[in-house]
Amino acid sequence: MNVEAEILGLKLRMQALEAQPCPGPVITAIAIAVALVTAEVTDARAEITQDLAAMGIEIEGLRRQTNQHITSAQRDTPAWYDALQHDLNELRLRIDHLLEKPGA
Repeated sequence: MNVEAEILGLKLRMQALEAQPCPGPVITAIAIAVALVTAEVTDARAEITQDLAAMGIEIEGLRRQTNQHITSAQRDTPAWYDALQHDLNELRLRIDHLLEKPGA
């Protein structure tokens, strides 16, 4: 819709409201506006509720995935530590062996 036509329409509606002798239609218009705003707020609340529910599901999935990674890391860490300890012991033995050789 053309902006000028929309403004003209609003002016005509304002003039019509101002020309009326009793405030009854104004009160009705206000009640309608309040009902529309209430409906918009209700719709926004429903959308936010759905978005929060979806976010809760996403967070739960992320929590499960993180727990799986932590469990896997905790399970693999002792084996990694044992292998590292074994390699360090082997290195220590080689160093001791090299230090014991004469002329080295």
